[in-house]
Amino acid sequence: MAGYVSSTYNTPASNGEITAGWKDHFNGVHAANTAIEAILNFEGEITASHKDRLLGEAYFLRALHYMHLGMMYGETVPLIEKPVKESADYFPANAEPGKVYELIINDFAKAADLLPLRSELYSNPADRGRATKGAAQAYLAKAYMYRPILELGKEAEFEKAAAELKKVIDSREYELMDNFRANSLGGLKSEFENNKESLFELQMVNGPSWLGDDQSCSWRWQEIGVPDGTGDSWWNLAPNQKTYNEFEPGDPRKFMTLWCPDGAHFTQLDGSVVDWNYMLANLPSDKHLFGTRKYCPDEQIGDIDDDINDRLLRYADVLLLYAECLSETGNDAKAITDPTGPKYYIQMVRDRANNIVPTEQPHLWYQSSPGTLPDVDRLLAQNVTINDIPMNSIKNIIQHERYVELCGEYQRYFDLLRWGMADSKWLGLLEAKGWTRKAMYYPFPQEELDYNKNLKGNSMN
Repeated sequence: MAGYVSSTYNTPASNGEITAGWKDHFNGVHAANTAIEAILNFEGEITASHKDRLLGEAYFLRALHYMHLGMMYGETVPLIEKPVKESADYFPANAEPGKVYELIINDFAKAADLLPLRSELYSNPADRGRATKGAAQAYLAKAYMYRPILELGKEAEFEKAAAELKKVIDSREYELMDNFRANSLGGLKSEFENNKESLFELQMVNGPSWLGDDQSCSWRWQEIGVPDGTGDSWWNLAPNQKTYNEFEPGDPRKFMTLWCPDGAHFTQLDGSVVDWNYMLANLPSDKHLFGTRKYCPDEQIGDIDDDINDRLLRYADVLLLYAECLSETGNDAKAITDPTGPKYYIQMVRDRANNIVPTEQPHLWYQSSPGTLPDVDRLLAQNVTINDIPMNSIKNIIQHERYVELCGEYQRYFDLLRWGMADSKWLGLLEAKGWTRKAMYYPFPQEELDYNKNLKGNSMN
């Protein structure tokens, strides 16, 4: 979002996108607060399991909205825990440091206790996509690990996170899809949405605008997908050379994630098939960048909208987070076959990346041949350097693996922040455009500050 809102990373508080994001998340908080109060006070007929599920969903969504608010605007956003009932409720002050993090942890923990397992909930097809026990446990773990962002100056709580992630893994409710690309397909291929790797995703619908269904669609393919050397796409956000270089030789994920040399082809509305070289040669600008294929169709559609679900959390992320927890708690030396060590879980993700993908475009080599990524031990022994970082430690390999596995899924920036790596080495290109440490958050909307004199902005205001 930052690249779209401001290419100079000096976003004014009056920016409409900043205000819209704030309003949308606080609308979600309000809805969750209203639901929590109504469910707790409901005296009609309802089964205990149904009441628990509804209450768990409300706690889950309140925590999720506050987690995103904390990640985007910082820990002093207003803390609102009840529905608005009187005029004073419209003018909350800033939250005290640590209180938003406390609510996020408590709400995800409550949700994890109340929500059913995925297998139970999804037994009714109408409930596919709802929050589950596994989603709440995984998000609770992620919140523990995101603590340096959500509560400034505090360290991540790796042991607590590991306990929750192990519950998700031991539940056997989730597994990796054989096809890496299946995690970014949707629309007519909707059997891939809410798949066995998905813990939680945004449910997108692209229907007739006169029915209002366009309110839950995505503009992703139009905004950041196909380079604007084709059709009417906009290429408002594009992977840079460093991102392209991060992929190891023989990693099929590069071609399933990026529009790049020797990669996938794109079919335009007129039926012509073009490659990345064509896209680059026909740019109406001087950009020398790559495109984002992940989450985007391989053919141009006559609509700026699409209905591919955004996977907010998937099992590969869980495995890499658990590997990180095991590494941070002193288990790096354990064998690659030992499930109490981090190598085991990193290897699961790398093994899937090497799979043949028979449904891919025929000219792509991994459609009939496996990838050639080495296992974790061989990678350590080779001591190769990727983007000036030697792959000589488990920590470096985890950071690399998260980069390539989750590229385009809005994880990298927040990973750099929580790891304390938001510096010139990794964000140098952004610094050249005006990014500074204080720009890690968006400013509070000026409209909100004008109306609410009890609220003070953050360092960006």
